[in-house]
Amino acid sequence: MKKILFGFLRIIGVMTVLCIGAVIALDQYYLQNGVFPFGTVINGVYCTGMTAGEAASLLEAAYDLHADTVTVRTLDGRDHELPLDEYGVSISYQPAVSRRMERYAQHPFQWLADVFFPTSGEDLAVMYPSYDCDTAAMAAKLEEADWLNENLYDTENTVSIVRSAAAGYILIDETRDLLLRDRAVEVICDKIVDQLTNTADCQFEESLIDLSAGTDRELCYQTIPYTAEMKDTLAKWKGISEFQDFHMTYLFGDREEIIDESVVADWMALDENGNILFDENNVPLLDETIIEEYVAYLSAAYNTVGIEREFHATRGDVVKVAGGSYGNKIDEQAEYEFLLNAFSDRESGTRIPQYTSEAWEKGADDIGDTYIEVDMGSQHMYYYADGEIVIDTPIVTGNIARKWNTPAKVCFVYFKQKNRVLRGANYATPVKYWMAVDGHIGIHDATWRKEFGGDIYMTNGSHGCINTPLEIMTELYDMVELGTPVIMFY
Repeated sequence: MKKILFGFLRIIGVMTVLCIGAVIALDQYYLQNGVFPFGTVINGVYCTGMTAGEAASLLEAAYDLHADTVTVRTLDGRDHELPLDEYGVSISYQPAVSRRMERYAQHPFQWLADVFFPTSGEDLAVMYPSYDCDTAAMAAKLEEADWLNENLYDTENTVSIVRSAAAGYILIDETRDLLLRDRAVEVICDKIVDQLTNTADCQFEESLIDLSAGTDRELCYQTIPYTAEMKDTLAKWKGISEFQDFHMTYLFGDREEIIDESVVADWMALDENGNILFDENNVPLLDETIIEEYVAYLSAAYNTVGIEREFHATRGDVVKVAGGSYGNKIDEQAEYEFLLNAFSDRESGTRIPQYTSEAWEKGADDIGDTYIEVDMGSQHMYYYADGEIVIDTPIVTGNIARKWNTPAKVCFVYFKQKNRVLRGANYATPVKYWMAVDGHIGIHDATWRKEFGGDIYMTNGSHGCINTPLEIMTELYDMVELGTPVIMFY
């Protein structure tokens, strides 16, 4: 039994000596070859057996320098992000890796402790690079940036008033808070270099270089003092700005016309060279004829009396109907006086214009969906109420053979009367229901007719009126209101 125990102890002793010898040999191998010992992991990268240079190269390749950014805020409130790899900055892990290698050289067998007691090497598992700044490249890159080439300081800068298409006259002041580019580039470079110099052995943190505040603003921006000429321009601008401060919205159904700075700018009186005329208080003079022209423009754009219209007939096609008495017509004199007074009193707001003739609807489609349709080609009449056919009847219109054709036009019911006597050169005919639509032409019952529709109108038509069955007129008369559009076409 003692022999067996003695043999076992000898084996244990031999194995222990061999292990110690192997560890010593392995440690000497690491030291003599200048490579990292077993179990070396840096930033998640397995570095065992690598030299400091090899490990540094591997760590540098895995590092995303583009993600390290510095933000610069300019006076206009914009933030500009600078990826360091684009601005002359490079990294190196060589110093940090070399220090790690020196630690192992100074503390033999430390790696063995790190293997068996991992927590002892936790402070070595993370490593941070050193930054190198090529300030010349950094400055050159910054000088090319668009945002560092805007609103630059120039002694020739001044104040001017210009006309824009969208906002009338505007002030261009090129004298305030002008950027000193070279100084701004210098400030940015210095701050980046200073920050990167202080990042040794610690993680890089994104930072903000704020040129819009404090000392950096004072260093990087400068204002040109106003000259007497500039002050005169500013005084004129005050008058122009107040002149343009007028807004009116004209409503035309679902359409609108907006009077704002871009419109009012045209109302200023100009001299023969196109320069604005001012009074002694630097207020622009008003050219009242331009307001007249503007009202005339509204009339041309929105008057519908007399215009030709496209109309979708019940029979299915689209017909063109000549203009008649129906439609909207702006009262130009009333609107000119209104606009002149409103502008003088600076009473902005919303306006529905006055009309000398007013349709039921405003805008391009002034007929709407309640109207009388007289299809003389089909000798049929329809009454639509809110888009639905309520009356559908044959009719007889003007006698073609005698040239008493009922005219094709858009008009409206302007008069209604019961029990009227229709009189002409050689006739006097009583009717129960009369609806006048265009001069002496109207819609009425015709009890003397037994038939309606067809080709009757070709040779035995009316004197121009729309003859309608009595039972239909009895219903239609009470349904139709004054002002109802009447579309007559062939």
